[in-house]
Amino acid sequence: MSRGLGKTQLTVELMRRGAVMMKEPCPTCNGVQLRYKGRVYCTIHDNLDEALSAKEQSFADTAESLGNVLLAKVREMMIALEREKDPAKSDQIVSLLTKYVELLRKLDSGQVKELK
Repeated sequence: MSRGLGKTQLTVELMRRGAVMMKEPCPTCNGVQLRYKGRVYCTIHDNLDEALSAKEQSFADTAESLGNVLLAKVREMMIALEREKDPAKSDQIVSLLTKYVELLRKLDSGQVKELK
């Protein structure tokens, strides 16, 4: 832990910097969770030093990551569609592909705006 701070001191420092204590306990260990800069940290098992040095992820960064995930899914679905023999399953794949491509177009054209 950086600067010799214990978990309690790191938790207090995060809250001083604007972290919000969540009412839901950690699903892994039932510990107290904090939301800080768009991420959720468990005060028991997460690295709170990392949280203190975390940078807030911008919408542009998130949109770029989503675009990359969607492109990978499109490739996967294209392969699945090529191999699929069942017309009903093919229809499901085409429907999913259509949704992926539509979202990619919206991301590319800037139609998807930052959510508040």
